[in-house]
Amino acid sequence: MRGRLLGGYMRLRFLAPASLVLLVCLLLAARPARADWPPIAPEELAMTSVPQQPGAPAVILLRQENDDDLKHFHHSYFRIKVLTEAGRRYADVELPYVRGQAHFTIDSISGRTVHPDGTVIPFEGKPFDKVITKSRGVRYSVKAFTLPAVEPGSILDYKYSLRYEDRYFVAPEWVVQRDLFQKRAEFTFIPYLGALVLAHGRVGGGLNWSNHVPPPFKIEHHELPQYFVTLAVTDVPALVDEPNMPPEDMLRWRVDFYYQADSPADFWKDESKRWTKDVESFLGKRNGVSEKLGTVTAPADTPEQKLKKIYAFVQGLENQSYIPARQKQETDTLGLKPNEGVEDVLSQHSGTHDELNRLFAEMARESGFTVNMIMVPSRDERFFDESLLNMRQFDAEIVEVQAGGKDLYFDPGSKFCPYGLLDWRYSGSKGMREGGGKAPDFVEVPLPTYNDAMIKRVAKVKLGDDGAVSGLLGVGFFGIEGMIRRQQGGRTDAEGRKKLLEDEVKGWLPGGSEVTLTATPLWDETEKPMVAQFKISCPAAVSAGKKVVMATHIFQSGEKPMFSAAQRINPVYLYYPSRQIDDIQITLPPSMDVDSLPAPRKIQLDYAMYTAEDKKQGNVIVTQRDLAMAGMAFPVAEYGNVKGFYEKVKAGDDDQVILKGVAHAGN
Repeated sequence: MRGRLLGGYMRLRFLAPASLVLLVCLLLAARPARADWPPIAPEELAMTSVPQQPGAPAVILLRQENDDDLKHFHHSYFRIKVLTEAGRRYADVELPYVRGQAHFTIDSISGRTVHPDGTVIPFEGKPFDKVITKSRGVRYSVKAFTLPAVEPGSILDYKYSLRYEDRYFVAPEWVVQRDLFQKRAEFTFIPYLGALVLAHGRVGGGLNWSNHVPPPFKIEHHELPQYFVTLAVTDVPALVDEPNMPPEDMLRWRVDFYYQADSPADFWKDESKRWTKDVESFLGKRNGVSEKLGTVTAPADTPEQKLKKIYAFVQGLENQSYIPARQKQETDTLGLKPNEGVEDVLSQHSGTHDELNRLFAEMARESGFTVNMIMVPSRDERFFDESLLNMRQFDAEIVEVQAGGKDLYFDPGSKFCPYGLLDWRYSGSKGMREGGGKAPDFVEVPLPTYNDAMIKRVAKVKLGDDGAVSGLLGVGFFGIEGMIRRQQGGRTDAEGRKKLLEDEVKGWLPGGSEVTLTATPLWDETEKPMVAQFKISCPAAVSAGKKVVMATHIFQSGEKPMFSAAQRINPVYLYYPSRQIDDIQITLPPSMDVDSLPAPRKIQLDYAMYTAEDKKQGNVIVTQRDLAMAGMAFPVAEYGNVKGFYEKVKAGDDDQVILKGVAHAGN
């Protein structure tokens, strides 16, 4: 849902007395933090659990956020009831802010702990700065502090203000849903409705928002004595953390505010033109491209050969987006100037992800191809929402090339990304193609196939008298799977890379397994699969009376069910299609023979396939397994079918071979 208020339009009416009281309360609540707190009800002090979230470590009793762009501050207040020992972690408070920009500061921090008997212990410490590292190496700063003497049954109160300079206007994002159940949450925003200079010199004067809060809750408008909007919600369910679910920020109840006077169509049209102009300006600074192209390709090359050679050349340049932190510091001392065009990328043999992709695009154009850049989100964090008028939804640029009557997609700016593939984060989502015409050109970037992300394991092992199998394992990581591991390995040293692979293989095998890397893969290749060899030993067989029971699916014998919950709250999100192929040969000792083999299994769905079969070839048991998942995202309504498929896969993986002893002549 999307709301809109144009700055030049406000209906005049009188507020009812109740609305006036509400406004006064809201404005008082929006004042800077002081040492006064809302009263605590006796039932809140006595509370030991919350029925709406059984087993919850804590519950949010009251939460208030008051944002005032006229006075240039955001004020937040939390009241949290600690229910269990695990809930004590909510005493550690981290308040994100942007350090190094003087116009953002956190102040007026205050807090206290209230015990069930009413004892109050005020926070008298001093907050400190702390740097948090998230996924993909993203770092941000927080003000951190710990509330005192917290124990199960305690109530935690804390509040703070985020202030910014008068020349800034910061429309808030109300993140309504959190990891705890909320009894009550109240939000207020007083916007600035005068003329504003927006991004890229546009002048606006209106408030917009993208609303992702379900009915019956809705944003209320209040117009006197000044315009403000409110949202009050009760009994807000916790955001449930489930395996294989979409990015949390895309599931949370939230409202995104922004200043913008344009209509959505005009906004995206204008942004498309601006971005296209920026791309073409960068591509237009192209001195040396033709000369370099002459050394990279040959006149007799086919179109595909030309593209492959250009791709390999660009991939071979230094990728600033994947340089380890220490190496980047050393590179920075060389004094490389910022790239202002593809000619700079060429001359410095270096560029960021998008700059390398732009160089590939310009060299492909010079070779006669029709080429466009496409701006895409990173779908490990978000999906593009056309109703949210904000270009920060996009994270990267990829390249579209028209060749042989087809649209091909390339991403040489992603380190170790094979020719013809994309980093999975930039595939399977909606993006914006450069154009600058009458309307923005939104396109759907296709998903890879399951064969583009494949792991193949071939093991030749022997069963010992101790019930363990030992021998050699060869593993091939193809396409996206190889790219992911090479990117991880590129951020550490040789010993770190060895540990990455050995730890991963240990994670496939039962507990107590031993794994040693014996043949190192080609870490610096891109087009070839990443192939490694290991020496392994793992438990596989146990005695059962006069028989021996042996698990032949050694890479799955310790796996937990993919989906164990009977019900599902969030959609299923598998990130990208994938495939696993196993070929395992287990040589039996002379004293053993096969008593019985499990029946072959085959499951075929529109979006998935599984086959598993054990065969006896002389004194060798050959186990072959093939699991392919062509789907990526499934709605909650489809959960039963997806869960049922993986339950059948698990049942097949748990099949066991029954062995018996062999009598020999003379015994």
